[in-house]
Amino acid sequence: MARTCYVARCEPQRSFHFIFPALCALGIFSVCFSPPARADDPPPEIKDFKASGAQRELQVRPYPHAESYTILSATNVQGPYLANTNFSLGAGNGSDYLFRQTNGTGMRGFYLLGVTPMAGDAVFAVNVLNRLTYGPTPDELERMASIGPEAYAAEQLAPWSLADNPELADAGIGTIQALLPEADTIVTTNHAQLRDLRAWHVLRAVAAERQLLEILLQFCENHFVTEYAKSYTYFGRFYNNTVNNALRVPLATQLEYLENRRWRQALLNPQCTFLDLLEISAESPAMIIYLDTIDSRGDGGRLANENYARELCELFCFGVDNGYDQQDIVEISKCWTGWRIEKVAPADALNPFAAAVAGSKSTNEGVWAFNYKSAYHNTSTKTVFAGKQVPARFGPPWAGTPYNVTLANGTGNNGLQDGYQILAHMANQPFTAEYLSVKLCRLLVHDQFPNPTTQTAHPEYAFYDYTRADLSAEARLVHACISAWQTNSPKGQVWKVVETIVNSDLFRSRHGSLQKVKTPLEFTVSAIRALRSSTNGSNLDGTFTADTDGYSISGSSTTVDNATTSPLVRMGSMMLFDREAPDGYPEDGPAWISAGTMAERIRFLQSYCIAQGQSGHTGSSVNDAVNCVCRPVALLQAKLPSTSWRDAPAVAAYFTQILFPGEGAGNLALYRQLAVNFLNTSDNETASAFSSLTPSGTPASTYDTRVRGMVSLLMTLPRFQEQ
Repeated sequence: MARTCYVARCEPQRSFHFIFPALCALGIFSVCFSPPARADDPPPEIKDFKASGAQRELQVRPYPHAESYTILSATNVQGPYLANTNFSLGAGNGSDYLFRQTNGTGMRGFYLLGVTPMAGDAVFAVNVLNRLTYGPTPDELERMASIGPEAYAAEQLAPWSLADNPELADAGIGTIQALLPEADTIVTTNHAQLRDLRAWHVLRAVAAERQLLEILLQFCENHFVTEYAKSYTYFGRFYNNTVNNALRVPLATQLEYLENRRWRQALLNPQCTFLDLLEISAESPAMIIYLDTIDSRGDGGRLANENYARELCELFCFGVDNGYDQQDIVEISKCWTGWRIEKVAPADALNPFAAAVAGSKSTNEGVWAFNYKSAYHNTSTKTVFAGKQVPARFGPPWAGTPYNVTLANGTGNNGLQDGYQILAHMANQPFTAEYLSVKLCRLLVHDQFPNPTTQTAHPEYAFYDYTRADLSAEARLVHACISAWQTNSPKGQVWKVVETIVNSDLFRSRHGSLQKVKTPLEFTVSAIRALRSSTNGSNLDGTFTADTDGYSISGSSTTVDNATTSPLVRMGSMMLFDREAPDGYPEDGPAWISAGTMAERIRFLQSYCIAQGQSGHTGSSVNDAVNCVCRPVALLQAKLPSTSWRDAPAVAAYFTQILFPGEGAGNLALYRQLAVNFLNTSDNETASAFSSLTPSGTPASTYDTRVRGMVSLLMTLPRFQEQ
């Protein structure tokens, strides 16, 4: 097989930290892989080389998706290089591997590190399962192997054609759904609270077949961020006594739910556009309250509140410093004067011009809904983006195009159109196409997509200068997404942009794999899914080898709504539907990784892997993984023949395969040996053959305890934190 080789030379007059000094006079150390995944793929990295007497050590950074490693050596730089089987693999420093030769002679030699990566389809399959789902289940890994990654990706990219009834897989979803009030439902204290909505969101992430739809819904929640607590506080203006104060909780919860529901309905349309999602956000009572449009007026010379206009530019559409200035924010803010919420008759829930219900707002008559007060609107002519043109970096056909717009919808109900007109105008601009494409690329590929800017002095301007011949693969992908956004009719189709990303080389290669750290939500949901299989193939509630009640991840089912002891909060203060800052939770890894947050992830996994009712997982309301349960013995007995149940290498191989499907066999060798060693070690750390144990899934049995411990060990390794 042809090999592409990269050579690191050691010249006598120079010193390299990874080469033993005595070898420098004649030494040469090369690395190669076969075949190259991409022309610009870096070679495998030899981090250090040591020689002492007959012992040689090569310290190597593990290569992504390595099926196998080969050490080749020669006594002459021209070769021939032959496989050197005297090297054995062992653990190096930190995350490195160490290839050690203990029976060599002499100190001079030339070495190659050869790596054979996983096949391209195998890498693509892993990326599909890690990016288009909340992590693979054992059953989905088998299905992927059966139908192939292209067919699986096509299903996720067309959720409207994919049968999905998660209520059958988890009865808790339907139970909570019955408590979630629709727009025309009069809310009572018997309706869902925030903790119920959070649990519902988590359960759907675990059980839904339409996994990519659930991921995009979380993306919408995070992009168009609103805050439950702000709505709860607002309703305190009207519900502030012991009789009706309790209504504030389900009312604020309803506003968050209705956003989610409308986004779900929109995304189930194959031609769903970003404008559709943006309008849902703008009309949302939760957003109107959150960014203070609720108190913004333009009548009588009043100055409009600029909060929504600023975030519309900075965070929802264009991105920071990208195509607008402060004067544009001032003008846009006038468009939203008169956008309010009002208590109206249930039949008028979707009529923004409806009259308020008679009587006190503090009663439980009527429903709260988006409402337009024309008397509060600024009726002046508004010119936005005056004198501005699309910058040169966009290239044809957009560069140099003026994008100013004048709004003069006048008085009365016509004034409402100011808001819709500016939304449509901004949604169709290349700035919005670019910024949303960047965010979707971060979500689905990797973190290294900087925010765009029109500031020519900033390096990001050159990064996204689409007229450059040396444009990076990342910028080329963003440009392709902009084209998909702008050239399809209607413009801004979300699924066309996502499809462009999925079909890109970046997504399909190792550059889109294991490049991201899981958020707390992704981490906890993926932990449940990784061990979740229907033992009888029915996919019905009660048949799964792993499950959760949802509350155990997002918040307690019995305590206050913002329970600070929930795993998502302890892993990084991720409070679903209740982020205070308008920028949403970060997508990049550093924000989620610290000594404290990693310790909390390990706590969760260890508790989750202990049998329910056993010490460490007692079912207490303050437990780390209360009602997050798994039965790994039931899983292995369903997937492996009985002849393998006491075979430590076979058991270790199965669990490393399902927990780390993105790693090739070459990178799993040490993981598997670690798992085998654990299975063959008793609780008092003495040798104890796994083959001598009686297979049993009974909690506290030696076999069950040892399998659970091994699974917990594997899941706490760094690779499980990545996707």
